[in-house]
Amino acid sequence: QSGINKMIGFCTYALISLLLIQNVRSQESPSPPYLAPWYLLDISDDTPNKAEICKEEASTHNPSATKIILPQRGPTGICIDFPPPFGWRYDKIIRGPCANTCCEGIPLAVQDKFSGVKYPEWYVPGTNAIFKAPFY
Repeated sequence: QSGINKMIGFCTYALISLLLIQNVRSQESPSPPYLAPWYLLDISDDTPNKAEICKEEASTHNPSATKIILPQRGPTGICIDFPPPFGWRYDKIIRGPCANTCCEGIPLAVQDKFSGVKYPEWYVPGTNAIFKAPFY
C-alpha cells in the first residue's frame, strides 16, 4: 500500500513539474522570423558579379526588412542581404497573389511551398473588387 502511495506521489510531483515548465515556456515570447533586408533592382541576366552590384547599390535603395511585396507591373529582380556568411544575393522572383496593385513576391527557390496557400476572400468597401490574396 505505501509503495503505491509513493508512486502516486512521485507521478503527481512529476506531472505538476511538467505543467509548470510548460507554463513558463508558453509565457516566453517566440522570436520573430528573420526577414532579410531587400530592395528591387533589375540587372541584366548576363551581368557578372550581381551580388557585388547589390551590395554597392544598397545605400541608395533603402533596403527594407519586410515581407517581399512587388508592384503588379514592372521588374522582378531583387537584391537580398542574407545573414553571414552569405551576404548580398541577386535573384528574380515571381509574383504571387495580387491585390491593390501589390503582389506577394515569391523567390523561385521556394515557389513550390506556396502552391497550396489559400487566402481568404476580401473586398474594398464601395467597389466591386473581390480579392483572394494577402491583405496589403
